[in-house]
Amino acid sequence: MSMYLTFTIGKDKRNLVDDITDFHIDNSTSTNPQWLQARQNEDGMRQVFVTVKNEDGSPFNLTDCNYWFQGKLPDGIHKIIDARHGVTLDAQNGKFRFDMPKHAFTVAGSYVQAFFRIVRNGESLTTLEFDLTVLSDLVYNDLVPSDYITPFEDLYGKLQAYITKANGDFDAAMTQWKKDVADLITELNTDIGGINLTITEIKTQLASLEEKIKADGLLTQADFDAQIAIVNKNISDALAQLQSPVPVDDTIIVGKPVSAENKSALDNLKTSIDEDKFNMVFITDTHYAQQSELDNYAPGYAVDHLNHALYLDENVDVIVAGGDNIDGHNNSYPGILNDQKKFAIELLYGSNNHADKFALKGNHDDGSWRLYAYREGNLTYQNSTPETIPFAKFRADYQNADLLFEEHRNGDSNYFYKDYPDKKVRIVGLDSNDTPEDKLTSDGGLKYVGIDYMGYRQAQLDWIANTALQGVPEDYTTIIIGHCGAEPTSYDDDLSDPTHGHHTNQAQLNKIINNFIKGTSETVTNNVKDFEINVKTDFTAQGPRVMAGYIHGHDHAENYSTTVGFNSIGVINSFGPSWRYGDNDGWNLITLDTENHKLIFKGFGLATNRTITY
Repeated sequence: MSMYLTFTIGKDKRNLVDDITDFHIDNSTSTNPQWLQARQNEDGMRQVFVTVKNEDGSPFNLTDCNYWFQGKLPDGIHKIIDARHGVTLDAQNGKFRFDMPKHAFTVAGSYVQAFFRIVRNGESLTTLEFDLTVLSDLVYNDLVPSDYITPFEDLYGKLQAYITKANGDFDAAMTQWKKDVADLITELNTDIGGINLTITEIKTQLASLEEKIKADGLLTQADFDAQIAIVNKNISDALAQLQSPVPVDDTIIVGKPVSAENKSALDNLKTSIDEDKFNMVFITDTHYAQQSELDNYAPGYAVDHLNHALYLDENVDVIVAGGDNIDGHNNSYPGILNDQKKFAIELLYGSNNHADKFALKGNHDDGSWRLYAYREGNLTYQNSTPETIPFAKFRADYQNADLLFEEHRNGDSNYFYKDYPDKKVRIVGLDSNDTPEDKLTSDGGLKYVGIDYMGYRQAQLDWIANTALQGVPEDYTTIIIGHCGAEPTSYDDDLSDPTHGHHTNQAQLNKIINNFIKGTSETVTNNVKDFEINVKTDFTAQGPRVMAGYIHGHDHAENYSTTVGFNSIGVINSFGPSWRYGDNDGWNLITLDTENHKLIFKGFGLATNRTITY
């Protein structure tokens, strides 16, 4: 449900309140009385469309502005300071939208005060108050009012991320969190005079928390929950009884929690795991989308399937999303951006992060199917050529630059490697869609549309040959993972046909891998336009090394081949063919048995059990 409000800066006014100790606005004295009405329990769908004008009636320019809804609830106690839910619609014409949070509608009655704050580059102005009333809900009336201050809500969410990023260094995590708390307090004291909280009040409880953890020698979830509850209570008291609930159950899960039926199957997998060996979950081709332009298609199950894989977090070393993590068949560009962000958040933070989490990029992950279909005449876009997701956006959403799991990358690249010394394993992740993003056609879109044009370029291949596959100890086993298979195709070097898949420089990558396995040297070249490479490999000093296999998705099938000189092993896709056939999942738990030179694949859902020797 939507409401429309218009404010004129410099012209709107009302009389002052007679008694500030008994604050009550008389809307009859306002030159611009406006109202918004909602009912208790409403959440997210109550949208307010706001137009802001200058005194002369011209649009107020909202370029680079952020929007805060600020209000005091009808109970006269709790406050809403929401900087999260404003969306610019037309900056030049002074239009924005605000999606009201459920916290705004917990108390029935008339707001003591409600207005919008418009912020730009540290400066702000406010609109005139509007009359906000909340109708009672006698059916569901168990809501508990609380302050809702999004800067603090966001800061709470960062604490676990800091601990993860610090890789067990609790002192480093807390130092960063303290700094952000101090910065936030400074900002809020500048903008909101009613909040008078000092960092000293928080430090006392944080010090107690640190001492407890150091005394025990480890951070347990129970201790963390108990101690952080004290910290939260003190923050709450200092912010006039601020009580922002932090859910710790299934309500924080993106997608559905694991069902009882699937839990039974997953528990069986868990009991079979030998944690002395290297264990990896490889879930690929999930094709997540909240909606799709294709009929009888089932991408909405994908995040539920990801939660199945994350269920093994405590028992495996690595969980890999093998590419085509999102589907990209949605006409809406914001829609596919949201799909990717949601999937990335759930992969990285949807579990306790015992296992490392890595995301590979597939040919659907840039949303370029939309551009391909547009050029084929199968989709019509009214305004312009459909956008694709920039490679940098993928890197940012999956936080490559943060090196969350102490992996090695080429800057913030989508390719990486990591060693597991206790298991004597090196895992190397490839970017199978490493294509020239700066090459465009006359319609302004990518020349090499990711849905069909895959492959590798000079920088990645040089890094693989001279960094990722170098310095591997003699007693290590290497596993390579990518989205696309290792078998070259007849179209790899002929880029003139846009209707077939191209894996340009796949054959050249295979040469590098075989030189690594044999301990030999070679100069690997290719002269395909825009994919030219000249990579010098030399593994003679390192000598031959053991590689268990090259594991991939993309084919939506289980397959296996050794024609390229090493094991190329395909894993089945993790989504069913359509809604009508139900929710079908499929992925593998992969165990490396170095003593017997075996890769043991245990299937979940439609995936099967396989054992492959190397």
